[in-house]
Amino acid sequence: MSARSFTRGKGFLAAAAIALAFTACKPSASEDAAAPMPETTVAAATSLRNVLPALIARYGVAGKISVTYGASGDLRKQVEGGAPIDLVLFASRKPVEALGEKGLTDGEAVRIATNRLVLIGPANAKPLTFKTLDTIPAGDHLAIGDPGAVPAGDYAKQALQKLGSWDALQDRIVFGGDVAGVLAYARRGEVAGAIVYKTETQGIADIVVLDEASDEYAPTAEVIGAATRGGTSLAGGKAFLVWLATPDAQKILADAGFGPR
Repeated sequence: MSARSFTRGKGFLAAAAIALAFTACKPSASEDAAAPMPETTVAAATSLRNVLPALIARYGVAGKISVTYGASGDLRKQVEGGAPIDLVLFASRKPVEALGEKGLTDGEAVRIATNRLVLIGPANAKPLTFKTLDTIPAGDHLAIGDPGAVPAGDYAKQALQKLGSWDALQDRIVFGGDVAGVLAYARRGEVAGAIVYKTETQGIADIVVLDEASDEYAPTAEVIGAATRGGTSLAGGKAFLVWLATPDAQKILADAGFGPR
């Protein structure tokens, strides 16, 4: 072989070696694409439907958060039945503690926010207060959430029991499957009054707030969260729960009418 041919051969071998080294260091197609974050599935009380989208948008992490809304008691049953849920955000401590007693939550329950009960009516409603509810005529009705499944209904029942009017109102109460259903009764003018959360009244023009629960008869409505074991992203559920206690999240909740933790 001539010296010229040998030189060309050395150059070819060197180029091949460099190309081989580059190929070995380059990530594969699967490595080059960032692995997507697992989806975090949240079961949330219906009363959070107007604020949770803003919270999720502000959270802004890689990965998707999907939400199922419903009455807290119904959602509790879904978790107990094995639904793949990573985080629950309920409108009462009771259903969260019920899950904890069955070993279905991971870590402590956290209070995210508070709320208040208000008495509302249609836009043309007659004056009415919590303390005068037992004066509703027999032909008129009061709407509340089903106390067995809807925390707002349970809070309403507690308030009416403390006021001594629960028994007297039995034949005039209609139950809604969630707070949205109770609100709808008032908006359609089908009841003389309805008991909902204060946050339900924001931006609603066709109802009037008649009274706000206060004093010793008014229960403290809570928003309680807990990570759950039956989902696919326990870490994601825990991370979002921690963030909900931050100043950024608390400001969004306050702007939506919720009280402080």
